[in-house]
Amino acid sequence: MNLVTLGENRLSKIGDIRSYVFEGEEFTSYRLNEMGRRLAGGLKSLGIGRGDHIVVSMPNSPEVFTCFQAIWRIGAVIVPIMFLLGENETRYILDHSDAKAVITSKDHLGKIENACQGIGHIKQIIVLGGEDKDGRVDFYRLLNNSEPEPNFEEMEESDVALMIYTSGTTGQPKGVMLSHSNLYQNAIATWQASEASKPDTTILCLPLAHSFGVVVMNSGFCSPFEESYGVLMSWFDPEEVFRLIEKYRATQFIGVPTMYQILLNHPAADKYDISSLERCSISAAPVTEELYRAFTTKFNCNMYEGYGLTEASPAVAIERRSMPRKIGSTGIPMPGVEVKIFDHQDNELPAGQQGEIVVNGPNVMLGYYKRPAETAEALRGGWLHTGDVGYCDEDGYLFITDRIKDMIIKGGYNIYPSEIEGCLEEHPGVGEVSVIGIADEKYGEEIVAFIVRMPGQELAEEAVIEFAKSKITPFKAPSQVKFIEGLPKSLVGKVLKKELRKMV
Repeated sequence: MNLVTLGENRLSKIGDIRSYVFEGEEFTSYRLNEMGRRLAGGLKSLGIGRGDHIVVSMPNSPEVFTCFQAIWRIGAVIVPIMFLLGENETRYILDHSDAKAVITSKDHLGKIENACQGIGHIKQIIVLGGEDKDGRVDFYRLLNNSEPEPNFEEMEESDVALMIYTSGTTGQPKGVMLSHSNLYQNAIATWQASEASKPDTTILCLPLAHSFGVVVMNSGFCSPFEESYGVLMSWFDPEEVFRLIEKYRATQFIGVPTMYQILLNHPAADKYDISSLERCSISAAPVTEELYRAFTTKFNCNMYEGYGLTEASPAVAIERRSMPRKIGSTGIPMPGVEVKIFDHQDNELPAGQQGEIVVNGPNVMLGYYKRPAETAEALRGGWLHTGDVGYCDEDGYLFITDRIKDMIIKGGYNIYPSEIEGCLEEHPGVGEVSVIGIADEKYGEEIVAFIVRMPGQELAEEAVIEFAKSKITPFKAPSQVKFIEGLPKSLVGKVLKKELRKMV
């Protein structure tokens, strides 16, 4: 099997149709298929082949779709990196992933080149908008001058197709290995669960470096409707979302809660006719009932909540159009996916009782790259242990109630306090530090740092925040800093974050 068969099959059944519109330009299914074949041939000419790891780090564009299809066609593994990541985080992933090549855009080349320094296994940097010089390869020169690759590699179901790095409790990202079968099965299940009965024009702004964006891309190949297509955005821009909905009479929007919160309160909302919007899908972070009611009322549309995580390819459960909505629920599990609730001893709990959400099915990851101990822990007993707390009711609806870990979900992205704490501990004025997430209307959660100053040191909130932004991705820097005399701790010296939460 090979994931590219999703697109190949749709092309053979439906023919050459409009697939995407990007910045006013139409991209047909045949054109995108041809671009993928040519880039595949170009990558092979550079000595890249089956099993090699290729990093892709650039904003959404049709060329990113091309990268996915080309890399999978030759049996290589795509490692997407958010282009907004800081240089240190980018370097860690480039090194740890054993990447053989990097595909990036001209605007981000400087960061990539700095991050690649000294990493011997990176042999090629392919640049969109660049040129052939200094050992760099121009993306379109490579694509246009290469013969289309006529075939695709036959892959085993367990062969890795995608490796997405997600933050870990140690502060270092973990490479989640997802197979061709994981992604293929999850794409089909996601399409089936959508229960679409007619064509949709969909606004697409989820980054393809995020597993949510990847499953949306793949499930789109399952649509039998000739008229369905996507309007692709390079990045989320609220007014541009409204403009595109009006221009293309879009019927569907897919995003994370932060996007919906911004759209709800944006002053441009009343400037555009978005009456065509019918369906919204929302996932990646908890959805409040207030946001659901306010958005669906204001824009007269339906909203369907889902639950997933990268380790599950990522979709686990989603609300169905054909089933009654239950407030606070993320719906029922995807076709072929089993969800149970376990206690602390990994015993199954009955309906209505809270415990850890565990998952089994064809969507569950192969494991974490070069992390055997953490893989064994996460997949113990044959179940994916999510670290999330919830319960299932007697009808099989899943409810998410809390998180076991201290992870912060800001704008749909997972952020671990330990990474921020490690950064702030480098400041000479910081004696002790602990970081928590607090509820935030815009981002879902915001970041607060509690700091005990070094004796005799004067330290201002603004200085701490700027220091953090200089060391890590600015999005992960705390928005608030609170100075206290001492951190609350247990008898064994563990910081009691629940006591910190009480303070705010």
